[in-house]
Amino acid sequence: MIQQGRIIKGPFFLQFCEGEISGIITDDSFEKEILVNFFRCKNVLREGIFYYREKRILYGTQYKAVRKALSENTSVISGNSQLFDSLNVLDNIFIPGDLVKSKKQRKIASELMTFFEIDIPFNAKSENLSLLQRLQIEILHAVALQHKLIIISDINGKLRSKERNKLRKLYERLIQVGYSICQVESLNNISLNGMDHIQIIEKGRSVGYYSQLEINYSEIACLVNRMDYQEGYVELLKDRSRKLFTGGAGAVLELESVNYRHIKDFSLKLYQEDIIEINCRTSADYTEIKDIFTGKAGSAAGRFRYGGKEERSVLFHKAFKKREIGFVDFANIDNLLFENLSIVENVCYPLCLKIPNFYMHGKYIKAAEDYIKMIMPDLDICARVRDLTQEQIIRLAFCKWILCKPKILFVFISSAFAKDEPDLLISRMIVELNKYGIPVLIISERYKFESEIIEEEYIVNNGIVIKKE
Repeated sequence: MIQQGRIIKGPFFLQFCEGEISGIITDDSFEKEILVNFFRCKNVLREGIFYYREKRILYGTQYKAVRKALSENTSVISGNSQLFDSLNVLDNIFIPGDLVKSKKQRKIASELMTFFEIDIPFNAKSENLSLLQRLQIEILHAVALQHKLIIISDINGKLRSKERNKLRKLYERLIQVGYSICQVESLNNISLNGMDHIQIIEKGRSVGYYSQLEINYSEIACLVNRMDYQEGYVELLKDRSRKLFTGGAGAVLELESVNYRHIKDFSLKLYQEDIIEINCRTSADYTEIKDIFTGKAGSAAGRFRYGGKEERSVLFHKAFKKREIGFVDFANIDNLLFENLSIVENVCYPLCLKIPNFYMHGKYIKAAEDYIKMIMPDLDICARVRDLTQEQIIRLAFCKWILCKPKILFVFISSAFAKDEPDLLISRMIVELNKYGIPVLIISERYKFESEIIEEEYIVNNGIVIKKE
């Protein structure tokens, strides 16, 4: 039980082991604050059992012993940087100055940066560093202090995809040399892939613990906020039934007995308003299915019908160029939007290629701005793309196709992205698009897209395609 002022929260079950990456998931900002303050020794352990290096700390000496163990072994890194802006990188790594003799600082810092693959000039001022660079320096400071437990809180949502990948590589290096990394984040901002274990906190107490093999996104989402998650899907399914468009009965896209490399006898019919998933169990399956639907499988044999007309497999490539078929590819989230364009220009990009002299008509731009404000009322429409969160980028990537209204939308979800973001967020955007009668085909790699909006599911395993009943 942890006490902060007059407020007591708990019981918490927390466990950290050397050489592991763990996560504490809570969507309550106050609960995060209580935990972070506990590791910073700013509040107190009211009661409970505390073990340090597998030895129980006796109750009579617990308060001082717990604070001593935390202060000597734990560093906390959060969105509020602890670096001194007036000092350079080298000084921030070794502050206070008695950690390492000044003559050895440069040599040791150089060795640390080489090992952790960090490239930042020693004389750079902290105030000029990017968020990722500041995090890297704070982690090096924790290593210099020999703090074996590093708590990271409220960071992931502020980083771009490439930056998050770099941070993951740094975590992997740290656990190789016996450090323990714990991320305290909301469910939206934590990747469940690669976690050794996950602890769930809801309403001020521990409600779940998952080892690596037990991690299940849907169960965790229910535990974190059971009512919101369930009500969210109930509302989503209601929304799914509110159609703004009613089309014909014919198939928009039809594949019959398609063969390509390992893929054998693949048949599929996609009608207006359909939401279908093809879940590929191996990377080879995913690549080959993706090649078929992006027009790269020129040698694919079989029948292709698009809009009721017989076509060849290259039809997809032509339809992409005409913006008749849209796609959202999560292989690299940083490439979903163009950094050199504004938010409105990004959202209008497919439309401006589809409609001649698009930017000559002010009403189109105004309509796009109004739609963005309706879908994302909290978004600063003048913000730079590089400053957007991952969730905002995903929403805008779908917004541009909602405005463009293609005949079909393909959504490619690679295993690198899977479970990085809540399925409910993507489901909402798909339903918004689907209300206009646009069929959506989701192609996922390894991990199934967990959503109740899926109407049909195909499983591809080693080239064999099976329609799931």
